[in-house]
Amino acid sequence: MRAPMLVLAGTALLALSACATPRAVGQGDVSAVKGAAVAAYASQADGDDAAFARAVQGQAISRLGGQTGSGQPAYLVQVGVAVAPPAMGVSSAAGALDTTAWRSQAEKRRWWQFWGHKGPARTVTLAVVDAKTGKTTAWSSIRVRKGEPADVADLLVYALQTPTLKTPAKS
Repeated sequence: MRAPMLVLAGTALLALSACATPRAVGQGDVSAVKGAAVAAYASQADGDDAAFARAVQGQAISRLGGQTGSGQPAYLVQVGVAVAPPAMGVSSAAGALDTTAWRSQAEKRRWWQFWGHKGPARTVTLAVVDAKTGKTTAWSSIRVRKGEPADVADLLVYALQTPTLKTPAKS
């Protein structure tokens, strides 16, 4: 009797944890970046956030397929990191393509998340900027509490390459 209950409880916990997987939102077209000259654009973050932003930025440029150090850049890639309380959203990390889109909505704690997340979370935003015009051609954003820069970069780039909001499968 105990074994089926434990299996059921384990399955329920796995299903609930899958719901809590962070998802990135994004907008814009990055197809022209592949193979183009790309340069990193400095972030205004400082301390640990600056190091995290640089690491995500390097990974994102690699994932986008841009060529660094090959002459005058056609695109600039910037990664910004903002820390906000859970009840506050972030919407000004990069120029908006759609004025109704949030970079990161305020967190809504679900009823089953009784343990809560009281501390602040990082909102990481990737912006791809046309170097000639200075306009944002694409952006994506995600709110994470923890995460390796490579994983965060994967989620940010994935949000720009797919029209729907999905989480990439881990291999």
